Amino acid sequence: MKKTILIAGPCAAESKKQIRESIKLAKKRTIDFMRISLWKPRTKPGFDGLKEEGIPLLVEAAKEGINPSTEVILPEHAEKVISAVLKATKNGKVLVWIGARNQNHYIQQEISKIASSNNRVYLMVKNQPWQNEEHWEGIIDHVLQGGIKKSNLFICHRGFSPNGHNPNGYRNVPDFEMTMRIKEKTGLSMLFDPSHTGGSVENVLKIAQEARNYSFDGFMVEVHPNPKVAITDAKQQLTWEQFDTLVKPW
Repeated sequence: MKKTILIAGPCAAESKKQIRESIKLAKKRTIDFMRISLWKPRTKPGFDGLKEEGIPLLVEAAKEGINPSTEVILPEHAEKVISAVLKATKNGKVLVWIGARNQNHYIQQEISKIASSNNRVYLMVKNQPWQNEEHWEGIIDHVLQGGIKKSNLFICHRGFSPNGHNPNGYRNVPDFEMTMRIKEKTGLSMLFDPSHTGGSVENVLKIAQEARNYSFDGFMVEVHPNPKVAITDAKQQLTWEQFDTLVKPW
């Protein structure tokens, strides 16, 4: 049976204390990458991440044997993160991802080019906010043109912005049929993000269960040591104990 890829950790890196506690809790589980996101694009101005000042936290995770991951906005972000993490560990891996808001294909290609420089670097691409299969395929084509190997590339479905039809009250509406078509067309590993799709703990657990009916290769889940005090997306972040329940069948 093919192993399920698991990425888990806080929505955003907020402080040394929060990430160090998360590293301790992550080490008690079996995950492939820990989410330690340093750059946070926002709909409106607000806390937008620790940025470059947080890179030592990714290095700290790597030295503790935890593979770190973060969203990057610009190529120079990817370059700095990758360089710092790879220097900190001989065998560890690092994952950078291009988020839904990042739709500049020059940036997509350049980040891919940087990620392709070392086989220990993985790249993940999320779908765009609007529901359009051709555009999503175009993002993947641009990233592949940048040089990343298919074996080091993940696609992640985080749902599409609701457009008047959202009977389940999700934060973003999934299109599992489209997702499976794209997985089949590209032959790439397809992950699912129940956190940004669900928008609340109840919905995260519900939509993750629904996703089990489809052939996803992995899941990216927001998990916080104390979700009640989270600076971003507090309503949708699980505790680590809730995460254990979520992934138990996998």
